[in-house]
Amino acid sequence: MCLFAGTALAAGNTANAATWKLIFNGKDLSGWSAHYASKVSADTPAASSIFEVKNGEIHAYPTHVAGTPQPFAYVVTDADFKDYVISLEYKWGNKKFPPRLHEVRDAGLLYHVYRVRPSDWPASAEAQIQEGDTGDSWAISTQASSFVDPKTGRYALPENGGVPITGGENEGYHRTRHGRVNERPGWNTLEVIVHGDRATHVVNGVVNMRVSELKSWDAGTSSWVKLDHGKIVLQAEGAEVFYRNIKVRALTETDDMLPAPALSEVWFPVPPKVTPGAAPGAAPSDAIVLFDGRSLDAWKSANTGAAAGWKIDNGELVVGPGTGDIQTQQSFGDVQLHLEWRAPKLPADKVSQDRANSGVFLQDVYEVQILDNFENPTYVNGMVGSIYKQFPPLVNATWPAENWNTYDIIYAAPRFAADGSLISPARLTVLLNGVLVQNNSALKGGTTYIGTPSYRAHAEMPLRLQDHGHLVRYRNIWVRKL
Repeated sequence: MCLFAGTALAAGNTANAATWKLIFNGKDLSGWSAHYASKVSADTPAASSIFEVKNGEIHAYPTHVAGTPQPFAYVVTDADFKDYVISLEYKWGNKKFPPRLHEVRDAGLLYHVYRVRPSDWPASAEAQIQEGDTGDSWAISTQASSFVDPKTGRYALPENGGVPITGGENEGYHRTRHGRVNERPGWNTLEVIVHGDRATHVVNGVVNMRVSELKSWDAGTSSWVKLDHGKIVLQAEGAEVFYRNIKVRALTETDDMLPAPALSEVWFPVPPKVTPGAAPGAAPSDAIVLFDGRSLDAWKSANTGAAAGWKIDNGELVVGPGTGDIQTQQSFGDVQLHLEWRAPKLPADKVSQDRANSGVFLQDVYEVQILDNFENPTYVNGMVGSIYKQFPPLVNATWPAENWNTYDIIYAAPRFAADGSLISPARLTVLLNGVLVQNNSALKGGTTYIGTPSYRAHAEMPLRLQDHGHLVRYRNIWVRKL
């Protein structure tokens, strides 16, 4: 007999309210049979002795003395079920028994039971009933798929970071941990919504597991085949437990439906409108232009605070060798920075760090190196695209001297506690000529020529361009506060 099979989802049975049918009558185990899931001796009482029906409840280990070794057992339905919802209530008793005397209390609801396994749990899919873990999925000689968060190993929807997994082997066990603990003292409700080879576990009204692509092992073909129906089992696994109100109903159209799209739509606050630059690299409408080829008003000497000592030539900002670094008048925190720079052509004897050396410093202390490394080897954590003396670039994407290069930099400033201790490090993402050379690199501290980098607490700080004695040119410098 297969309840709810075939016509279960026919038009006449898919109303939003379906009638529940008790599969435990509250008086005896009619429609069920008891079996051991442990090896027992020939003179062991029948498995039915593990269970007692009283006060409308199935009581596991009713007269058994706490702390004495007891076998595992289960009751299984005579009927086979397909496309249904099962609901039951359970609560824990006080007694525990070896071999699980010192473990958390454990039981389970097995569905899609398709094969008896002597002295073991039958081949099936399980919705675990266990202190703190109700809703876990166990594939018992079965294969199941789900989604888990790779960081926690627990069930999570894809939009919450879940990635697909499939597990299970013939005569083996595979566990997928639930996504949320929702068990409480006393009576708890466990529902399993079973639709073909998919199932949803619901604990006290909260979904905490979904499994799909359930498969049984076909010994005849030595292959996995779709598993979409089977019997139902209640476990007694070394802990006193009570079951009641065990009932099933046909599926309805709304069972475990995904939320309406509107529930995940966010309408406010509306992001501000930004007009992109008219050409690639041009400043967008919300940018702060630091150099447009006409004025050095946004800059000052980093050493004295006086007017910047560099010059403008042909609309380009040229390093003034010996005049010192320049820095912005304004201070910044998190930014998107765009700048273009060009290395001068130098004699062949200018090599390594002595070839068109400069640099851009975020918050005055975190340097992204500027250097002519087109055909100029140097230490890689000091070459173009490096975070100086900390991170080499992922690739060398520079152009030859006398060609314009472009930096697009996303910078997240470090965060400090009130006592000056570091909460989170500075991070840099850098594109050189449109090619990623730093990918969210977490800085170890300020960039230094000698010694180990370290952090000193600071607030917003200026941007700085370096005078390293070479006639490096800059143009089109703009920044967006983030």
